[in-house]
Amino acid sequence: MGHSAYETARRMKNSLKQLVAPISIFETLGLKYGGPIDGHDLQAVEKALRDAARIHGPVVVHVVTNKGQGYGPAVADKVDKFHGVSTFDPDSGAAAKKGLDWTDVFGEALCEAAESDERIVAITAAMASSTGLLEFSQRFPDRFFDVGIAEQHAVTFAAGLAMRGLRPVVCIYSTFLQRAFDQIACDVALHRLPVTFVIDRAGITGADGPSHHGFLDLAYLRCIPGMTISAPSSPDELRRMFATALAGDGPFSLRIPRGAAPSASSEPLEAVPVPSVVIRHRGQDLALFAVGKMVAVAMQAQEKLGALGISTTVVDARFVKPLAPELSAIAARHRAVITVEDGVASGGFGSAVTDLLASDGVTVPIVRLGLPDRFIEHGAQAALLGQLGLDADGIAAAALALLPATEVLAG
Repeated sequence: MGHSAYETARRMKNSLKQLVAPISIFETLGLKYGGPIDGHDLQAVEKALRDAARIHGPVVVHVVTNKGQGYGPAVADKVDKFHGVSTFDPDSGAAAKKGLDWTDVFGEALCEAAESDERIVAITAAMASSTGLLEFSQRFPDRFFDVGIAEQHAVTFAAGLAMRGLRPVVCIYSTFLQRAFDQIACDVALHRLPVTFVIDRAGITGADGPSHHGFLDLAYLRCIPGMTISAPSSPDELRRMFATALAGDGPFSLRIPRGAAPSASSEPLEAVPVPSVVIRHRGQDLALFAVGKMVAVAMQAQEKLGALGISTTVVDARFVKPLAPELSAIAARHRAVITVEDGVASGGFGSAVTDLLASDGVTVPIVRLGLPDRFIEHGAQAALLGQLGLDADGIAAAALALLPATEVLAG
């Protein structure tokens, strides 16, 4: 009887308390909570932090600030221009002029496709301009959705839209998409829904460091049933792959790197067969199978090896899943194979090629070049790729170790 009366009194007390000061979600989880506090009132912030330091256990200090306080261009910015800052004019806030990058190429292709297909909608997780969606959001505001930093919701939301007949394009950085692995698998792939994942900042990204290198996507997407994985090697190929994604009837991922595009593109948005390959150079001794931006690097390595007497075939594999069956026949015609990717070597493109050759009984020597099984430090893209053996010199060195030039000449 006493316990029941106590519980009744406690609930009445909490109910009365919430009428005056509603309980926060943090307090319902058993955490101490203070706020909201004006983050521009330094004395209030210091007092809140001193109070929190005296409490034993976890404390949430809720501080509210205004974007860009003290800097006019940031305050006036209505998008996320100052989310990640590169070189800009401090007086006007205008970014330094830059050439076309991979993300720009995608943004142009998306707007062009959306003009002719009203089913196309675009979804971002608080990164509209960074994933090439700014122009789309302005031209098609009713078909643009920014769900905030909620990648899991973005993917499930896309699944729902696809079930209603739309063609969702989900644009998320590689390193952030891994947060939504379960939703990709169980909400999209399980139901074979036509959701296109445009995976920006794939591979080594540079100065953002270990948390931002997009090196896991090839491996974690490859194990999802029904997922098509493409890695365009050029702006022309990007447009072709995007058209292929929109023409398909299941989940499709398209990964693009960070940085300047090697060229502009005016290729028509025309789909290509899935799977298919493009032979960029024909040789006899060594086969280089590459995907994405590494195709251009493989071509540079081919030139170095040619000067040493090693005749090299370079294949743009286009797709990591499914792999084109002719890769086995190409491999069988050469003395050795090297795969090249800017993703983790374990479980990625090279692993897929190894599985294919083994299942087809092709026993040529094979070396997989990719990123190591560790997190990669900060650094410029070119410098990091060189250190990891993923530049032309590194590929050529791996080829010489596998197939010495003297051995080829003797053959």
